[in-house]
Amino acid sequence: MKKKIITKNAFSLVEISVVCGILAIFLLPVFTLMSKGSSGTIRNRNEILAQQYASNVIAYCNILKFDDDFLKQTEEKIIGSGTMTLTVSDDIKISMDITEDGFSKIATRTISIRDFKPGNSIAYFPYKYKIISSKVEWQQPGESKAHNVTVTGLVYNIKNDDD
Repeated sequence: MKKKIITKNAFSLVEISVVCGILAIFLLPVFTLMSKGSSGTIRNRNEILAQQYASNVIAYCNILKFDDDFLKQTEEKIIGSGTMTLTVSDDIKISMDITEDGFSKIATRTISIRDFKPGNSIAYFPYKYKIISSKVEWQQPGESKAHNVTVTGLVYNIKNDDD
């Protein structure tokens, strides 16, 4: 009677280590590509948020009265927290501050307001204008260059006979 020899097929620890090393070499570029892709997504997200927050300033200025203190001519001022609040009624107040947690820590918002006066060539100009420039600036984590978005708009009012 012959004895049956049972053989077991298995991988040795050395073979498994070699395969893991080869896989790591091939997967390293994939992980690098994925991390760069996510940083691009974050950069785009921040740019969209900056555009929205800069546009909010212009919308806020269009709601205010033309002679409101917020719309006084200024070179450039930082809009701090709590500065822009819309009061709809006694119960409803809407804050137009930067509220996105991650973005609020890296961004600043400034506003510049200039009165527009037409030249002497125009005898009668029935409107008064204020040019509003809203700028949101932020620093991407891990980048040395600051990014910014500027939105410009007009606020107008009909001139009085006194003007």
